[in-house]
Amino acid sequence: MLLWLGLLVGGLSAGACLVGLLVAPRRIESIAVLGTLLSALLAVRSFSAIARASDTHGIGLAVFFLAAGMTGGYWVAAAALLRSEGPAPRTPPVDPRPVRVLPAVIVLSCAEAPRYRIASTARVVDRLVSSGAVRLPTSALPFVFLSEKTRYRALGGYNPARATVTAIADGIAREIDGLAETVEVAWCDSTPNLRAVVADLGGRGYRSVVLLMLGPDGSFPMWQAERNALPDMSPIRLTRAPSIWHSDELARRLADRIIATTSGVAPSNVGVVLAGEGQPTVWTSVAEDWSERENYFNQRVRLMLAERGIDECHVLMSWIEWQTPDITESVRHLAALGCRRIVIAPSTLPYLTLASALDLKHLISAARLPDDVLVVTLTPWGDDASIVHAAAKAVRDALERLAR
Repeated sequence: MLLWLGLLVGGLSAGACLVGLLVAPRRIESIAVLGTLLSALLAVRSFSAIARASDTHGIGLAVFFLAAGMTGGYWVAAAALLRSEGPAPRTPPVDPRPVRVLPAVIVLSCAEAPRYRIASTARVVDRLVSSGAVRLPTSALPFVFLSEKTRYRALGGYNPARATVTAIADGIAREIDGLAETVEVAWCDSTPNLRAVVADLGGRGYRSVVLLMLGPDGSFPMWQAERNALPDMSPIRLTRAPSIWHSDELARRLADRIIATTSGVAPSNVGVVLAGEGQPTVWTSVAEDWSERENYFNQRVRLMLAERGIDECHVLMSWIEWQTPDITESVRHLAALGCRRIVIAPSTLPYLTLASALDLKHLISAARLPDDVLVVTLTPWGDDASIVHAAAKAVRDALERLAR
């Protein structure tokens, strides 16, 4: 009986440890490897002992026990991945001090975590699955996490997106000094999230808050974060800042950056791809404003490029993920029109994303362009002074509305 129990336990733990090996961050991979080896050793020793003492029927039953145990352990561990988001943040106690006179500002961003984390990845995958954007069998979940871990490693293990958002928030605080008492940052897929930051500000005596969305303004993840924060906002008057993608300053700056890469090339031979993040189609029915804002911004850039001599037909809007036309299709189209210098500009990406850092290269390579076509890829905005100015102006406009 102990041998059969050891076989079953070894199989269960081996299957679970295999999931751990696939999804574990680098710092604990060695623990997952050791667990997998010990579990496999227990299962193999138990199986060998049973095989020596059993006939063909017993060996077949042992194989079934081992396979069932590994499958069950794998499935249970895989199913637990989407429940690894961590505990919900607690609402802090109300501060007994008087209500603050000046308002607070929250910068909401869906920037990816600086390093691969199971909890952050679980939130992203759970949103995709629960919203119906993708269908993933439980058995495939560990490989989704493995893919995300691999992408982080390809980026050197660190994504500077959140550091960029923090730098932009610091720049906003400097530009609106004296108009708001504090500028806080909230994340869509990590802590502190918007719900926690709003609750914290309410507990500290703030009653007026300006919310600035930095990124794909009004996208489904941001809409969801704002909706989930509402129950904690009863004592707070929330004013959403205008979208930064209404800024003509940003549109001019992007047009200048694009033109700067085309020196020595006739405007008629230049093509431009204005690349956005993209989102699953099922999200657009909920977050329609998002696409309208991005299209408005891209149209402004297209008109400004046309004023500089670039054919409007050579300026295309495209998406890095989820939506069509994708980058590969747009680049091929421009090359077919005779463009020999193609500029890919991440137009509404304030910070680096894994997709913009890694997938763009593969999408361009997949186009298989002629040797005489040169593709230039611009970096996302980063902490460019113009995006700090545009964000600060949007916050000031919202603060003026609050003061009326």
